[in-house]
Amino acid sequence: SFRTGTDLSFLAGMASSGLRTAAFLSGAQLGANYNQLAALARQNLAALVHYTTYSKDGKGRVSGHSGLNNIEQTGCFQLLPANLQELVDMTIIGHKVAELALLPGICGIDNAYTLQEANVPGADILRQFLGEPDGQITCPTPAQRLIFGKSRRRIPQWYSMDTPAINGVRKEQLGLNLEGAARERYFYHHLPAIIQQVMEQYGKLIGRPYSAIKTADAERAEYLLLVPGAGFEVALETAAQEKSKVGVLSLSVLRPFPQKELAQWMAGKKGVTVLEEAGSPNMGDSTFFNEVSAAAQRLGKKAPALYSGAYAGPLSRPAASAAINNMQRGGAQRERFFIELDFTRSATGFPQHEVMLQSISREYPDISRESLTISGEEAYNTGAKLRTLPFAIRRYQDQGPPYSRLSRFYHNTACFYQQGIKAELVADPFQALPLVPAATANFVSPAAAQLPVFQPQNCTGCGDCIAYCPHSALPGIAISVQSLIRAGMKIATGQGTPIPQLMGIERKLVKVAEDLIRKGDKEIKQVKDFLPAAFQLMAAPSQMDAEKLERAQEGMAILNSIIGDFPIAVTEPFFHQKKRQEKGSAQLFSIAIDPNACTGCGLCAAVCQDDALQMTSPEPAVVRQLEDTMSLWEQLPDTPSETINQLIREPAYNSFTATLLSRHFYLSLSGGATSEAGAPAKSLVHWLTAVLESVMQPKVEVQAKELEQQVEELAKNIHQHLSNALPKRDFQFSDTALASFEEGKLPLEDVIRQLDAEPQAQIVDATALRRKVDLLNDLKALLWAVREGPAGGGRARYGLVLSDNEAMPWADDYPFNAFTSPVLWHWDGSAPERLLGILNGQARHVLDTVRLLRRSTLESKNKYRPELHDQEIGTLDWADLSEAEKELLPPVLLLGDTHLFSGQSHRALGGLMSSGLPVKAVILDDAAVPAGGAAAAWLSAAQMAWASAATLQHTFLLKGNLAENPAIFEQLRDGLNRSEPALFHLLAPRPEQHTSEEVFWPKLSQLALQTRAFPSLLFDTEGKGLYLSAATNLEENPEPEADWMSMALLYKEGKTEKEQPYVLTYADWLFTLKAWQPYFQAFKPEDGSPVSVAEYLSLDEKGRKGKTPTISFVDEQGSLQLYITAPEVVSATRQALRQWSSLRELAGLRSPFPQKVREELENELTQKYEKEIAELKTSYEAKLQEQEKVLMEEVRIKLREKLLALSRQGQSLQSLEEEMK
Repeated sequence: SFRTGTDLSFLAGMASSGLRTAAFLSGAQLGANYNQLAALARQNLAALVHYTTYSKDGKGRVSGHSGLNNIEQTGCFQLLPANLQELVDMTIIGHKVAELALLPGICGIDNAYTLQEANVPGADILRQFLGEPDGQITCPTPAQRLIFGKSRRRIPQWYSMDTPAINGVRKEQLGLNLEGAARERYFYHHLPAIIQQVMEQYGKLIGRPYSAIKTADAERAEYLLLVPGAGFEVALETAAQEKSKVGVLSLSVLRPFPQKELAQWMAGKKGVTVLEEAGSPNMGDSTFFNEVSAAAQRLGKKAPALYSGAYAGPLSRPAASAAINNMQRGGAQRERFFIELDFTRSATGFPQHEVMLQSISREYPDISRESLTISGEEAYNTGAKLRTLPFAIRRYQDQGPPYSRLSRFYHNTACFYQQGIKAELVADPFQALPLVPAATANFVSPAAAQLPVFQPQNCTGCGDCIAYCPHSALPGIAISVQSLIRAGMKIATGQGTPIPQLMGIERKLVKVAEDLIRKGDKEIKQVKDFLPAAFQLMAAPSQMDAEKLERAQEGMAILNSIIGDFPIAVTEPFFHQKKRQEKGSAQLFSIAIDPNACTGCGLCAAVCQDDALQMTSPEPAVVRQLEDTMSLWEQLPDTPSETINQLIREPAYNSFTATLLSRHFYLSLSGGATSEAGAPAKSLVHWLTAVLESVMQPKVEVQAKELEQQVEELAKNIHQHLSNALPKRDFQFSDTALASFEEGKLPLEDVIRQLDAEPQAQIVDATALRRKVDLLNDLKALLWAVREGPAGGGRARYGLVLSDNEAMPWADDYPFNAFTSPVLWHWDGSAPERLLGILNGQARHVLDTVRLLRRSTLESKNKYRPELHDQEIGTLDWADLSEAEKELLPPVLLLGDTHLFSGQSHRALGGLMSSGLPVKAVILDDAAVPAGGAAAAWLSAAQMAWASAATLQHTFLLKGNLAENPAIFEQLRDGLNRSEPALFHLLAPRPEQHTSEEVFWPKLSQLALQTRAFPSLLFDTEGKGLYLSAATNLEENPEPEADWMSMALLYKEGKTEKEQPYVLTYADWLFTLKAWQPYFQAFKPEDGSPVSVAEYLSLDEKGRKGKTPTISFVDEQGSLQLYITAPEVVSATRQALRQWSSLRELAGLRSPFPQKVREELENELTQKYEKEIAELKTSYEAKLQEQEKVLMEEVRIKLREKLLALSRQGQSLQSLEEEMK
């Protein structure tokens, strides 16, 4: 069984079941598992953990073997191989030692021997030496015989259904004391003998002897080099070339430390030097050296002189030779020293770096003696040509503390990485800090194999290249002809060649130039293609005299020399369309290319459908042209905010591109990278920081204006206070006061003090005046920090916490930092908890600002009463602030990957989202799932995380794909603009995980959306009441009411183009992943009846018989191919469909309840209508009967009256009948 992860809990579970287990950890992962390692030892689990200091990218947070020293108290034995062959053998030895001693072991791995070769014993030898985990062995120690009996299972089943017991219980103090003493005596006491026994057995079996201490020429040697790990072989080769008698030792077993055996080898030697890789976090001597020193103390008078040396790994022969010479007679014999690590240097070819070296030497005069000099090292100090600092760096003022200054960092660190001369680096005080100033990624200067060249005649102004460039190497600009000409005139003035002769004709020149451009009679690629011609057209009919015309021509020549070569594109969205919409607002579009940031990845050329960017070789002339264009772009005004806002409102234009047209937003993430790994995520983060900067800048400007108003009002109040304090008629001070005034300018504090002492000024409240003056100074300092600050750009608008580098390797690229805001890397523990601590800390600073503003408001109105307001304002809490005051707290972005959805981070993320603070959690997801049967569980866990997040109140949740999805821009900006927490789950594909790595990554994003691999979801409860369905929006998904998306596959049969309807499913997404390739096989006729995966899932068990689920794929030749999907693919696709169905249920798009409600409503209405009809019928019949009775009564009365009348008049019956007729 294989499992990826950094937590040893899974390993402990497997070991508890009696299985042979091993793990591989790197970097700080070992220390993060301290408690798990201690638990392995306490529960007597026979596991082996391999550990390497550095991860696969060669980086780490601890160096040397200090990681092993840090976990020495966990109770694990430690083995340290010297080469790759020993690593193979020590792995086998370690497993057997662990299984005999019933203690976990750690096997160190040095990166230095990763390219070596080794022989691995065959399966028969391994089976003979290690045996089967469930085999019975004789208990190797008396204690084990008491615990198990004479024999036991080779790897005990501590968790057994046959012998149930509870393992890992907690005990009270006495119980723990007894447990510790017993384990020491009955388990650790036997460990050295078991290790020696296993090594001897393995040596006899394999023919390579092993022992706790490895030696070479040590018996007859007068001096010894003790070098743990891979440095042993280098030291051995060096010692062989020395004339003196020098032996070499290395420890194969670090824990338990072989103190007795080591003392025997050191006895009688003149000197022993312990060489370790520098970087141990210990204060003073390292743990390893202290162990060696303790062994030497056992020798008494026979103890050798001990020397401790630290080298910059891997160990080199010159370094080993210097260590040998140091301890010999005639050598420096320094007890502690560094090799190939200098603290200062006597000379260097870099003037700025030399200033730092001199400062160190001055403050630490003897520090150079702490390093051993290696012959030939001064050859590196030859200097190199430094390039011009990029604009992103030069725009900073560098007035902060030295550790934050970009110029200092460049001259002492970055330039040596940039130019590949790391030998110039020294261990200066700044190297002690794991800190890099902002925007240092601009120092990368990658050696691009090709560079893009702008072809403005082909450009349509879409700006896709600007948006998708991951390294901020393509800044754009939209500028009017008038602004362009005025900028050129300003530059000319700055160069000492002002051209005032053009000021009078500027407007007319602009009009003529715009008309000339609009006509389109000539292809325009540069400013010089229209500006001189426009001048000639303007000057021809004018009445300028010869002298004035000549001066204007001279000015035009200067202007053309400055801006003439600047490339410009006449485009529909910027020039023609804007010209129609608003007279005089036509703008030219341009793209500058920064050759110092461009990596030559070619993504910009790939995304451009108009061939406006062409890749070319970086010839000197091309680079020089790009640098000149970039230099001019830096001096031009920024794209107007009106243009940006208008483009954002334009549905057909990419809103992210529009935002990035402002250099202030574009440079929120800047600089190149040393590789293209994680480039899609870098583009997404660039969009995020740009949008967040655009959201926060107006808010900061409002804050600055409020501060300006407060400063002005308080200053007026102080001025009024002072003017009222002066005598109205007699302006003479006393002689004492005048005598105290010195010549020159007088500080305001002195004036206040003298006013307070003057008898004419008894009405002055000097205490209040001092308080107001101090408050005014604090307000001015705050205004300066907000508007300018040490860097010149003002206070940062937001901050970031990075929790994992897997999705963002470019952000973990020392010494290059692409961010321009404060950033914290959080490697271990809960990143959300760290962020919550940061926000609460920053909230305290906001409270201080609010107190300052409230005091200022009261003071400027003379309403501040210390006895009342000191207590009231001083005890302000976050809950006491208004919503406007709470917005002073800058938001913090939490950037991480899907690990934030699991374990401790998931629980803490829920607390963070419910904190009410302006936190914006951004989870970058590549939508890749583990291949095989675990995919369904993986998908289910991700869905559960989202479901739990949706239960939080007042939380904005957005899941989606930013690439080629302009509709999501407004949703993103809305979430970033809110003061409440927001969670953004964004797709960031990693092309290296897919079968076609060169595919344009937004196409992968589109496929993930279409196959339901990464559906779009907006969950926003604001104004939606308490109904989840009302708060859930799936409109950005294709065919949101359907299970899957339908499309047409275009393919060829021979030369005939055909079209076939097809339903995309999650299986089509898995087909693009490299890890899933074994689960797809080409379909053959004998494989059964092919059906699409979508159709297969819709069938019942009976209907699936004889059917083969397949996907269709059009290959590069245009042929239609069928591939059979494995059951694991079908299972994962079924789970993806379930999740999509649950989202539709949440959004109210798919549910059995509407049909049920419809039926109930129909029944209810039917019953209501039938009842109403019956009531109407009954009422109608009653009315008919009543009317019938009335009519009959009327007839009866009339008949009676007629009969009576007839009887009285004696008329005949015939007359009566005629009347009745």
